[in-house]
Amino acid sequence: MAGTNIVYRYRAFGLRIDSDFPIPELGASAGPDGAADVEVVSRGQDGGNALTDDADRHWLRAAEGVVEFRIPRTAAFRIVEGKRIEVRADSGANEDKIRLYVLGTCMGAVLLQRRMLPLHGSVVTRNGRAYAIVGDSGAGKSTLSAALLELGFRLVSDDVAAVVFDERGTPLVMPAYPQQKLWQDSLDRLQISGSGFKPLVEREAKFAVPAGGSFWPEPVPLVHIYELVHSDGREPSIKPIDRLERCYILYRHTFRRSLIVPSGLAAWHFETAVRIAEKTGMYRLFRPVRVFAARESARLIRAHAEGEVSP
Repeated sequence: MAGTNIVYRYRAFGLRIDSDFPIPELGASAGPDGAADVEVVSRGQDGGNALTDDADRHWLRAAEGVVEFRIPRTAAFRIVEGKRIEVRADSGANEDKIRLYVLGTCMGAVLLQRRMLPLHGSVVTRNGRAYAIVGDSGAGKSTLSAALLELGFRLVSDDVAAVVFDERGTPLVMPAYPQQKLWQDSLDRLQISGSGFKPLVEREAKFAVPAGGSFWPEPVPLVHIYELVHSDGREPSIKPIDRLERCYILYRHTFRRSLIVPSGLAAWHFETAVRIAEKTGMYRLFRPVRVFAARESARLIRAHAEGEVSP
């Protein structure tokens, strides 16, 4: 991967992102010229540079304002002050895989460094209100959000959701980019044809699915957070999360939470979690594991969001 003299201009998470190599997953920005919020730059290999040390092993180190990590046979990355992502690609590295890390761990570090809370989850919106679905990897967050899009919700973010506060202290979710990541099994069960979708690198059965007109490009107030957990029951159900648990739940589902303490962000994160917990409804959505219940879960969320059911 080599940088060019061309500047590719994008917008995601409320930030203008300029890159010297294309990142087609992001939405193009048509804004005026001026300084970018985040620069993504491809750097050549320097002998002895810290980013090229230990090239054959996976490592990560973080300090206040700086995160560095290396993926063997792919690239080394440095994220500085939430403003700059440096990429030193290995010869012959898979560019799709490099972008996967730029949009994942690198952007997670950028958001943390900029004091924007990155929740590990999907966010949808309807009637000017945002609903976050958080959970462990494989819990079915993206599948559930895809089922919600069938019911008329719009996608704000998939996988990583950036939460900030407006001048009144209301938590807002900043729009990410118009793409979902869905497994082949989810596509089959939702009767979505996977032909033409690009498989994610190293995950041949998981696909990048464009959201198209279902994407919502504006910030939205966050009103509910649903933690998606597995259940032995046959029907989905919703229960409120105890107030004493809420800050821990937000910590547990912060994207790349291992960076919080070494980056000197523990106090900020706790204060932010308290503010979000006070301003949003937080619930646990129990999802049956023995049956496919994404559509039933989506209908339950819609009814709950509209006040038709109470947990």
